[in-house]
Amino acid sequence: MLAAVTAGGANRNDVVQAQRLASVLVTIKSDGAQRHVRTAQTTVGATLKDAGVEVRPKDLVSPTSDDRVRDGMRIAVVRVREETETVVEPIGFDTVKTFAKSIPPGEVRQTCAGMRGERVVHYRVRWEDSRAVSRTVVSAHVTKQPVNRTVCIGSRGRYTSRGAFRTRRVLRMHATAYDPGPRSCGRYATGRTACGLRAGYGVVAVDPRVIPLGTNLYVEGYGYAVAGDRGRAIKGHRIDLGFNTYREAMIFGRKGVTVHLLRK
Repeated sequence: MLAAVTAGGANRNDVVQAQRLASVLVTIKSDGAQRHVRTAQTTVGATLKDAGVEVRPKDLVSPTSDDRVRDGMRIAVVRVREETETVVEPIGFDTVKTFAKSIPPGEVRQTCAGMRGERVVHYRVRWEDSRAVSRTVVSAHVTKQPVNRTVCIGSRGRYTSRGAFRTRRVLRMHATAYDPGPRSCGRYATGRTACGLRAGYGVVAVDPRVIPLGTNLYVEGYGYAVAGDRGRAIKGHRIDLGFNTYREAMIFGRKGVTVHLLRK
């Protein structure tokens, strides 16, 4: 009797050993956890099912569910979901420049501060585990229209309307930009030009041998201006366009412009 029990135990051990030899050890990573599983299944999909890992239709399995398992294989399940996200986004406003004869040339006065608008945007967001991998606009609508900022630039009646002038001469010039501060004009900048005008938008620096100081101009892509300053680096067909802030000047950068010399 004892011999029979011993023999039976030996047989069971042989079966377990045979099953162990027929199985492989894989690592499964899913839902933020990692575990080692020994399986006798032949495919990745069957192994995950046998291990109690549910795979939803949109989930990503690597290697694919049809791949054959092998010893030491690493199997990853990435949970994929899509959600709708609603965001209120600001709409920027533009700056509209006008001219007035009641203001000294080159002086800028703000007449409206401007106000941002708003729009509601609906996004479809795709998540892979805890990481958002894409955002697609589904719909958007404006809930508040922006109000433009308006500034008035002084002209003393000399360049309030292009229609009041005739083009005397047209030049193609290389334009740079400056602001009245020390980053553009040096540490000793006073905010005034060589002609005594307030530096800023509407006042430009020229080479007086090409454009006489005091000349009314229209610069395409910039607007009306007066030649009110000179600069050591402004020689020949170069022009330095005034802006009110360093940021505006940097945004303009350097480019070719067409300059109209005006006369009444």
